[in-house]
Amino acid sequence: MKSNRLLLGLLAGFLVATYTGPSLATEKTLQVIMPWSGDGTIHSISTHRLLFMGEFEGIMYAENAEGELDAAFASCPATQYIDTASKKTEAKGYCNIAITGEDTVFAEWTCEGKVGACKGSFILTGGTGKFEGVTGSSEFTVRSVLSTVVAGMSSGSVVRAASGLAILPKLTYTLPSGN
Repeated sequence: MKSNRLLLGLLAGFLVATYTGPSLATEKTLQVIMPWSGDGTIHSISTHRLLFMGEFEGIMYAENAEGELDAAFASCPATQYIDTASKKTEAKGYCNIAITGEDTVFAEWTCEGKVGACKGSFILTGGTGKFEGVTGSSEFTVRSVLSTVVAGMSSGSVVRAASGLAILPKLTYTLPSGN
């Protein structure tokens, strides 16, 4: 009899945790714009193909100027391929988004498209502090004049002060319950 009550109590506790736990998670959606500047190295890797390896950084601004990610600093190492003949580009990278000294969000991104407008995805992969366990994603567009900056540069040249804009039109993210 006591074991049946114990079993029923455990089962009830499991059901309550299963069905109320996820509802306690906080999901938020915002639009983010990030003006960025970057530097790195350009390499000629074939007749019409350039490789840029570097980093861009900037401040993320939420459209409504509210929320934890508004005015967060992002540092994003990146690799970009530029086909000078077809005017196509593809890029990938990671971001470390610092909200405070203890609260950081990590992300991966990829994009492809025409030179000057690379479109793809931005995926939150985790975080620290208040953002530990964060998940989320958005479409992602990177606007840049990097191809104009690197035109005519020799392989191994250092690119400084490239600039552009990163746009996350609908960044939806979820913080685990308790964060």
